[in-house]
Parts: sequence; structure tokens; C-alpha cells
Amino acid sequence: INAEYGADLERRGFFEPSNSHVTFRIFELIFLFCLGCFFISTNIYLSLVFFMLFSGRCGWVQHEGGHNSLTGNMKVDKLLQNLTIGFGLLTDGSMWNSMHNKHHTTPQKVNFDIDLDTTPLVAFYDTAIEKNRNRTWSKWWLRYQAWTFLPVTSGIFVMLFWIFYLHPRKVIRDRNVGQIFILAFGHLFRTWLFYHFGGYSWLQSYGLLMITMWGTGVYLFGHFSLSHTFTPVVESDQNVNWVQYAIEHSIDIDPQNPMINWVMGYLNCQVIHHLFPTMPQYKQPAVSKELVQLAKKWGMKYEIMGYWKAWYLMFKNLNDVGHVYFSGKQKSS
Repeated sequence: INAEYGADLERRGFFEPSNSHVTFRIFELIFLFCLGCFFISTNIYLSLVFFMLFSGRCGWVQHEGGHNSLTGNMKVDKLLQNLTIGFGLLTDGSMWNSMHNKHHTTPQKVNFDIDLDTTPLVAFYDTAIEKNRNRTWSKWWLRYQAWTFLPVTSGIFVMLFWIFYLHPRKVIRDRNVGQIFILAFGHLFRTWLFYHFGGYSWLQSYGLLMITMWGTGVYLFGHFSLSHTFTPVVESDQNVNWVQYAIEHSIDIDPQNPMINWVMGYLNCQVIHHLFPTMPQYKQPAVSKELVQLAKKWGMKYEIMGYWKAWYLMFKNLNDVGHVYFSGKQKSS
């Protein structure tokens, strides 16, 4: 299904990049950034919203750059990734790629998919504590993890850990001078904008920058979690093929809805993305229509659901797993 269908899609041009699409996405980022700048002196709340959107949209662009599916030129894609993730998210492309490649290799596989190695801050399945690395955990924290996942875990803990430790450590170890400069510029330039145009102190200005990073973390990690986290896990001693990983352990979210495609940066086509990670993502909604029929032919369950149902199931899973650990009724490891 993957090789034959992939070859057919390639013959039909689905892997060909679009310079106009890439240009549009870059100008969208510039436009959002300019709106953030414009409102600093007149409406700081709108300014923060636009800067959050700017950084969040940088997250979608850098993700696609990391997969070399933007321009088709690996050097250009990696440059765009490092610029958008460095300036927009204050983090590093090579660190992201290292982690994200592990996820793509074995999505939802225990002890292999890094996106499941999230304890003790969050447990996505009911043996996560037992099967991840040994760490101190709180049943009270997990009991309310559905409430803390977005505002605290995603917006504060993960973002601060990435921005101030994990990613800077990587660029320093790699002696990546170019990325160090991009990160430093990302920290300083927006802080200076708040200081110069808003009349805030340097400390207040940097605090405003961190508020935008909080909103970005909520936006990105919230949406990243929608397509996998409540699907079944693959045990560490089980082996499934590439197609099963993509179709049975991911879901697509309303891929024919242009607004959802925009909000989620086309990562609502997660199944298609895992099957064909180097395909330009704006072409994946069209592939989704075809995969519906192909999955029926091969007897596989290709699941498509609505945006709000995905949010409901994600939070329900967090709540259910938290209740299991709070009540002590988790499965035997």
C-alpha cells in the first residue's frame, strides 16, 4: 500500500513543492509579526495575540522544513527551519529533528516514541509510570493532568525547559554559532520592541516575550497532542509495520476543512503525514480523500474525526489515565 501508492502519488506530482505556497507561508509570518509590532503601543493584548500566532505558525513551518517538504531543497528547508524555530520559538532545529525522528520511526510505541516519555508531568496511557524511566510522581498531579496539561505542562514547564536548557545545551555542545546568534536575536529583538515602542522596562518587556512563548506552547503542544495521544499504544516487544503505525495509531482531523487545515498547519492530516513525511503538507487533504477508499480495499481502519471531538478525546484520555493512577487501579506492568 505504501510503496505502490507512494510511487503513484509521485508520478502525479504530489511530492512536487510549490514556491508560491512557501512564499505565502513566509509572508504570513511576516504579516503576523508586523501586526504584533503595530499593536504594541496601542493594544498590548492584541500585540501579544499576534506574536503568539506568529511563533505558533513558525512552529508549523519549521516542522515542515525539518521534513524537507517545503521547497524540496534540503539546504533551503533546513535554513528556513532554523530561522523560524530559532527566532520564532527560541529553540533549535537539529534538537527538534533528533527528537521528532524518533517519534516518526515508531509512533505510539512504548519506550521508543519520545512523545510518550512524558512522565511524571503527564501520562498518556495507563502503564506510563511503570514503563517509562523510574521517576518520582504524584497521584494528585496526575489526577488533575487534564486541567494542567495545556496551561502549566505545555505552556510553562515544557517551554521553559526547551528554551532555557534542552535546546541551548544542544547548540552549545554542537558549537553551532549561527544558531546561537539566531536564538540570542530571538530573545533580544522582541524584548527591545516591547521596550522601545511600548515604554515597558527591560524586565517587563522580557516578561511579555515569555507570555507570548506561553501562548505558543499551549497552541502548539495542544494541537500536536490531538492526532496520537488517545490512540492505542504499541508495546515495546510488539512489532507492526510502517503502514499500521500510521493508520492504526494516528487519526486525521477534518482534512477537508480549510480552517482546520490552517489552524493545525496541515498536521491534522497526521496519518497521511506519517505515511509520506516528505510530501508537501498542503497536498495531503487531497490524498486523504483517496486513502479512505484505499483503506477500505485493504481492510484497514482509517479514522477521520472532527476537530472538537479530537479535543474531547484527548482531554478524556488524560482525565481517565489520571483517575486510574489516583485510584491505584493501573494495569500490571
